Order: sequence, then C-alpha cells, then structure tokens
Amino acid sequence: MPKISVIMAAWNEQKIFLKKSIESILNQTFTDLEFIIIDNNSPEENSALLDSYAKKDNRIIIIRNKTNIGLTKSLNIAIKKSQGEFIARMDGDDISLPDRLSEQLSFLKKNPTIDIIGANCNFINKNDEIIKKKTIKRPSNIKTKLFKGNFFTHSTFFGKRKAFEELYNENFKRAQDYEFLLRLAGKGYEIDYLEDILLNYRINKDGVSFVNSKEQELFSLKARIIAILNYNYNPLLFPYILKGALSFLLPCKLKHLINFKALL
Repeated sequence: MPKISVIMAAWNEQKIFLKKSIESILNQTFTDLEFIIIDNNSPEENSALLDSYAKKDNRIIIIRNKTNIGLTKSLNIAIKKSQGEFIARMDGDDISLPDRLSEQLSFLKKNPTIDIIGANCNFINKNDEIIKKKTIKRPSNIKTKLFKGNFFTHSTFFGKRKAFEELYNENFKRAQDYEFLLRLAGKGYEIDYLEDILLNYRINKDGVSFVNSKEQELFSLKARIIAILNYNYNPLLFPYILKGALSFLLPCKLKHLINFKALL
C-alpha cells in the first residue's frame, strides 16, 4: 500500500503542460506513491499521453469518465479509489518541485496533530518563467484568516486520509477547495500552512481560474455563508461576506491586471 496518493483530474490542458505536471510527480524525491489521474474525456492526444505514462510507470492509475463530470466529482472519485495514508492534490498544468511531497510528509510526521496543509508557490507563465512569488506568512489564527479570504493554493493541499474522506461538496462547481477548507476548519480539523515554496502554479489566461473568475467568486461567497451559518464561525466575520460581494462587482480584468500585471 503506498504512503501517499496523489490525485489529479485532467481534461483539456495543453499537452506540454500536462506532460510537465505528470513528470514533476513521477520525479519526486519521495517515491512511495500512487498517482491517480481522472481523465475527464480529454482530447485524444492527451488521453494517449496518459496511457503512455501509465505503461511506463505502474504507480499511475488512470480512471476514465465518459463525459466531463467536472473537477469536484472527479476528485471525490479519486479519493475513494486512493489507498495512501496521506493524500496530495495536483493540477494538470502545475509543477511540483522535487522535494514537495517529502517536505510536506516530513512536516506532518513532526506535527501529528495537523490534518491538512498547504504551501507557498511560484506563479509561472506559459514559458515556465516566474512572474510572481507567493510569500504568505503563516497566520496565527488560520481559521479566521481563511474566512477573510482563501490564501491556499489548491494544488498544494496535502493531508491525512481522514481529512480528505470528508470529500468535496459536489454542489460546488467552483471554489470547491475553499468550501472544503472552511468546512474542515469548522469541524475542528487542524489546518496549517508552510511558508516554503513547493510548487510552480501556472497562470493561464485561458485557464479555468481566469475564464470562470466571476463564477469562482460567487461560489466563494456561498462557501462563506454556509460556513458562518453551519460551522461556528464568529458572526463578527460577517462583514467579510459583504467585502466579497463588493469585490464581485469589480471587473475581473482589472483584478487580474493588478495581481498579474507581468502576464497580462
């Protein structure tokens, strides 16, 4: 049984990005892993690429959906299929740095009360050039900071099986990672954050995060409302729901320009 299960859903990533993402997991310094990839009815060349890697490395498990059922449901399928003591998230256009899994596993072993963690990352463009570094400092109160805004990068999630077995909320087409963390924190799971940069996160103007920004923000608002109503969050945090609503009214292009000026 593998120590770590890495879970990923693939659909329409550029083939070169998908290749780099897969290889970044296969080339980790920590090798006792299984790599579960949900193929969401990908283009033929991407499906063929997945098959070629699976033939070369028996740690890869490909599960194919006849249609694109979306990220949320796909991740839940992967979680249920996984066998690892720990589970790590990965996206098909990001790049895990070589020691990522080793460092995250080491942290959880040294801090056995922690259930799930994230980490900082580099933001890279289509040419793998670093355009910005994420340098979030670990907050003293992660639950409160998280409600104010999601500072975690989804593809850096790493945690114990019991945390991931809470599963993603399948009513969330977007911001499923944010709802997941708010719910875990609300239920008393211990969440922590590594200041180390462990991943290269690709900023892509044609990617889901850009194309569906408004929908992402709307689901984030919904996640906050559910959290404050159901998971014992301080009612004094309610103004951050209003702040999120105001942010929703700003044009996405303006916010992207502010955050990723070097790319756009």
